[in-house]
Amino acid sequence: MPETYQEIIEKVKKGDTASFTVLANEFKDKAFSLIVKILKSKEESEDALQEAFLKLYKAISENKFEDRAKLSTYFYRIVYNTAIDHYKKLKERRFSIVSIDIDDGDFSEGDDLLKKYYETDIESGVYEDRHEISTDKKISVNEIQKIINKYISVIPEQYSVILTMFYINDLSHDEISDILKLPIGTVKNRIFRAKANLKEIILKKYPEKEILEYV
Repeated sequence: MPETYQEIIEKVKKGDTASFTVLANEFKDKAFSLIVKILKSKEESEDALQEAFLKLYKAISENKFEDRAKLSTYFYRIVYNTAIDHYKKLKERRFSIVSIDIDDGDFSEGDDLLKKYYETDIESGVYEDRHEISTDKKISVNEIQKIINKYISVIPEQYSVILTMFYINDLSHDEISDILKLPIGTVKNRIFRAKANLKEIILKKYPEKEILEYV
């Protein structure tokens, strides 16, 4: 029977580094996906990920992690904050909390931002084999994930970071709101708008009934 997080955490507190490796292996891919959306650099992302894991290990081993907290939320908060700290050190770009915290009252501006990216960078790849697609073809998890990953990789950060947390890190609206320090309504609004555009893209390749469970 697999160990629970709590059992693993108790071992880490006693200095069992092998148990911490179990946690690291489980979280590393999804954490890297979030960091790279912010840093846009594999090398910088690898450094930030390593630092985030060191912070998590220190928090657990020094009893700073509260057992009542959800481990994944706690860790992704560390991951996000570490990525932001790394980005602030990069002189050639200006990503900051401000670029996440745009004005969601202006729907047309937000919608235009999305269309500017996905219409050119995503749709060409989605449509390239359209003439060979039958309405009887069943969509696969792998196919939908490729489209989602492509979509998330080209839209602006204020959407891609939230969607990565929602789709890849499996965080709830409340958890995302807590990590990003944004109102829950802002988080829900951006996810809704981004998902609507994602659904529009996929609907041009697959029947609606096949994608409802994904978007």
